[in-house]
Amino acid sequence: MRSAKPPIIEVDLDERITSSSVAELWHSTNKIINENPASKIKINASKLTFIDNTGIAFLYDLRHRQRDENAAITIENLSASLQLLIPNKDIQPKEKPASRSTLSSFIEGIGKATNEQLVYTSIMFHFLARCIKSLSRAVVGKEKIRWIELLSIATQAGANAIPIVLLIGFLMGVIIAFEIGLVAQQFGAVLFVVDGIGISMFRELGPLMTAIIFAGRTGAAFAAEIGTKKINEEINALYTFGIDPISFLVLPRLLASLMVLPLLTVMADIIGVIGGAIVLLKFNIGFVQFYQQLINSLAAWDFSLGLIKAFTFAFIVAAIGCERGLTTGVGASAVGLSATSAVVSSIIWIVIVDGFFAVLTS
Repeated sequence: MRSAKPPIIEVDLDERITSSSVAELWHSTNKIINENPASKIKINASKLTFIDNTGIAFLYDLRHRQRDENAAITIENLSASLQLLIPNKDIQPKEKPASRSTLSSFIEGIGKATNEQLVYTSIMFHFLARCIKSLSRAVVGKEKIRWIELLSIATQAGANAIPIVLLIGFLMGVIIAFEIGLVAQQFGAVLFVVDGIGISMFRELGPLMTAIIFAGRTGAAFAAEIGTKKINEEINALYTFGIDPISFLVLPRLLASLMVLPLLTVMADIIGVIGGAIVLLKFNIGFVQFYQQLINSLAAWDFSLGLIKAFTFAFIVAAIGCERGLTTGVGASAVGLSATSAVVSSIIWIVIVDGFFAVLTS
């Protein structure tokens, strides 16, 4: 008479495994495993979206438990991004890989880099979705906004950045006027330099240069501040108290950025136009003539497009800076790496998005 096969035991994991919940989960799972030594154990991780170091250790322990082949423990439906966090255990020593051609190694490197970028893009889209959800809840009044901290962040990110923004904006207007004016003078079209100054500052250079300065100052600061909190275990403390870091740390920085970057952009536009007007005095274009030509050449859409870009760039810089801070590694050097990565990524995405705007509005 054939004996019945032991049943398959399924264990469902929660959405998050952190230091505050892993002890109870580890205890209950060990109890199930020990009470069913001959049964297959299936760990369903379809709901799991976040794990910290303790969660990684928990999943690593389950994956490498020594059990009979017919009673193996399997982890199913674990997302690709979390799969990368669980280290593999090689039972046999690695054999020396066969030598490969340079072309194969190059192609393999491209494949690995592409896969890493796809995984990061997936994580970033998930983070942006949480940011947008928190932002929308704040707009409709369902999320509490800590106005004191928001104003403090806005002061550091906005008011303290005014001198450098005005300086860069003024120099951009001066450079454009000089470069275009010298060429236009040869054709007797110096008056049309005013059109170039106005359109380029309001539509393109004003929001673009201000966003790059903002990424270098504020994006790096956001990453460093939150990264330091991550190293000091302050983020885990928030989870322990049931506080969402997105609402507590990211939301005030997003709102502050959305407030100050458009204002800084308007200042850069105005001071850039003033710089161009001063230079054109050398080409016999007076302030009154400059003003009349500027008003005739600019449309409301030029100013509106610059503000739309400013709002978009503000969201990009703040989101990337906060995300890099929340994913900071271990050690003091990790904070510097997060700040550097935040600045580089922000500038890259600013240029990419600006290119999309150029294509869509051309």
